[in-house]
Amino acid sequence: MRDLLHERPFAEITVQHIIDRAGVSRGTFYARFRNKDDALYASVERMYAGLTRHLGQPPRDPRLAPVAELLTHVGDSDAVRRSLALSGRLEAISALLTDFVADGIEQRLPPRGAGALVPARVTARMLAGALMELLAWWVDHPGRLTAEAVDAEFHRMARSVVRADGTRG
Repeated sequence: MRDLLHERPFAEITVQHIIDRAGVSRGTFYARFRNKDDALYASVERMYAGLTRHLGQPPRDPRLAPVAELLTHVGDSDAVRRSLALSGRLEAISALLTDFVADGIEQRLPPRGAGALVPARVTARMLAGALMELLAWWVDHPGRLTAEAVDAEFHRMARSVVRADGTRG
């Protein structure tokens, strides 16, 4: 999928292009995916799962999300972003990625204190939304901060939110 997105807008990619590139039959494709959008979403899910493998286990690795890795990946994917934007899919992919980030953050949040003000899911979604805003800003302002600096700043802000919400950490 990534190779095809480098070559043309997503709207111009057909199921036939996907199965030809993957070297599978039409039946194999439809046994796994409903349509090309489903294949795109699965590709994003695999990409994010791969990025999360860079996280170590807490408490040794206190990061809530693989921010530097995500920014580096997105920064290296101008053609993919352009393809998705031209096809009107960038917003849907951003929403899907926000869901994946929120799920990961929720799993890595420290245990909730008795005085936690909101459910962990809400805190995780808020932090995921903040990360997506930082990502958009970073893409629009190339060279202002390194991916590692944005990672550090996100986690500094996230720790203050987590503490204010009544969790340990």
